[in-house]
Amino acid sequence: MTKIAIGVIGAGLIGRKHLAKIAAHPDFDLVGIADVNAEQVAAGNPGARVFADYRRMLDEARPDGVIIASPNQLHAENGVACARRGIHLLIEKPVTDTLESASTLIAEIRKAGIRSLVGHHRRHHRQVATLRALLGEGRIGNLVGVSAIWAAYKPDPYFEAAAWRTQAGGGPVLINLIHEIDFLRFAVGEIAAVGAILSNRQRGFAVEDTAGILIEFENGAIGTFLLTDSAVSPWTTEQGVGESPEFPFSGESSYRLVGSRGALEFPDLVVWTQAGGEPNWNLPAQAQRINAPTIDPYVAQLDHFRDVIRGAAPSVQPVEDGARTLLATLAVNEASTAGKRIDLRDRYSSVLS
Repeated sequence: MTKIAIGVIGAGLIGRKHLAKIAAHPDFDLVGIADVNAEQVAAGNPGARVFADYRRMLDEARPDGVIIASPNQLHAENGVACARRGIHLLIEKPVTDTLESASTLIAEIRKAGIRSLVGHHRRHHRQVATLRALLGEGRIGNLVGVSAIWAAYKPDPYFEAAAWRTQAGGGPVLINLIHEIDFLRFAVGEIAAVGAILSNRQRGFAVEDTAGILIEFENGAIGTFLLTDSAVSPWTTEQGVGESPEFPFSGESSYRLVGSRGALEFPDLVVWTQAGGEPNWNLPAQAQRINAPTIDPYVAQLDHFRDVIRGAAPSVQPVEDGARTLLATLAVNEASTAGKRIDLRDRYSSVLS
């Protein structure tokens, strides 16, 4: 087949990761990069067409698809520009910075009839697919609850490099928890309501450094989540899967899922059942490890984007679904501020219709 002409908007940390994957992919032809630091980007990408204005890149390079890796507040503007030109898009998480801008983007994409994919890359892990299959086949019975932790220590240079990380919106809820919220929605089920307590006691910044979250799922399961970027631990999904060199591999599971007939550890994929197969606390628990090879989720995501553009597969996460993840994540901050449970069920339909 003819290669797909692809462009990238934003050549920061995640944009550079996408560019590296595109360069090694046989089905894509990079036709343009757009970044305000055009000269610097051109120096690091010899031979590439680099534009300071993303609109010029869209109009002159005429890509079939675009990866949007610009700052969050520009996602909607960039996405609308692509939609109005009939260009399919893969938009990095979060889909936009606000629900209002998400609604605008959704309307433009529907009007244009283009295909979209949100870059929550964990949906493309083999471990995630295996977990969904195990839960779907009732391997641990009816899901009762989920207990999870994301705890890592971000060093001082992380905050010194970008002052916005010490301000509202720059904390672990919108940077790190949003990945976990999306994973839970995809693997466990839609989130019905959230409650939360946030704290900035460890660092004293204007933004949270620690959060405790209570999650209610539409399937009746209950979840708890401890989140902090101010504590040392081996318990993050990144360390457990080994998906990125920035997070040294630990192989430890940060999720425990319990059901009426067994339990699961993730991402290690250890299944626990009781001897004889019958649930009874007087019987010993026995473990079985399920094999699911680690793959590069960004390559798998690019493969999927190729299939979405060609119409060979439905998007695993169109913009509407990415907006649901944003809605549920923003509700964590709201629940903490309001000091009450936030029900999401009516919001999904009213905000994202």
